[in-house]
Amino acid sequence: MSERSIDALKQKISSYEKELSSIGTINMRALEIYEQVEQEFNRLIEKKTKLLQEREEVLKIMQEIESKKKNKFMKTFATLNKQFKRIFSELTTKGEASLILENPQNPFEAGVDIKVRITGSRFLDIRALSGGEKTLTALAFIFAIQEYEPHSFYLFDEVDAALDKRNSELLAKLIRKYSKNAQYIVITHNDAVISEADNIFGVSMNEEGISKVVSLRL
Repeated sequence: MSERSIDALKQKISSYEKELSSIGTINMRALEIYEQVEQEFNRLIEKKTKLLQEREEVLKIMQEIESKKKNKFMKTFATLNKQFKRIFSELTTKGEASLILENPQNPFEAGVDIKVRITGSRFLDIRALSGGEKTLTALAFIFAIQEYEPHSFYLFDEVDAALDKRNSELLAKLIRKYSKNAQYIVITHNDAVISEADNIFGVSMNEEGISKVVSLRL
């Protein structure tokens, strides 16, 4: 071997020795620490996998609940709409009305519109109706709810104020019909409504501002 080759080897050896020196003292617990870190890492991976599985299960349950909620709502809506249409036609001789979902695909993200046709061929939004027409529409909806989920009693405070005689008579007969299943307390000045009552309570006030109640059973 030539001196040049020997010198080259010495230089390499010297370089390697410097690299070894730069590494420093070897940590004899490195393998033990590595195993501990690896175990902790594997534990976290398992925990993450379990959490993801639990998340999927929760999402599945939420989807099932949303599906059941939507199905229940749509069935209820369809029933109410059917009853609303029928009752509205009873309150108006030539009228027609229906409930319209603003977003049928996602009903909980929007509202419900009421379309009404009193006369003619064009349906109108409820906001475009007169006071009496709005009253009839609201009452038809209340009675539709009453049919679907009856309550013990109802209180109407001059709901007939905007109605003409004909519509007041129709309303009175409808209240009479539903009073078989619930008690209706109606505050009114309308003779057509009063004539259908079972019990009448009249309230008057004298000159001294004292109220007097008079009752009459029909």
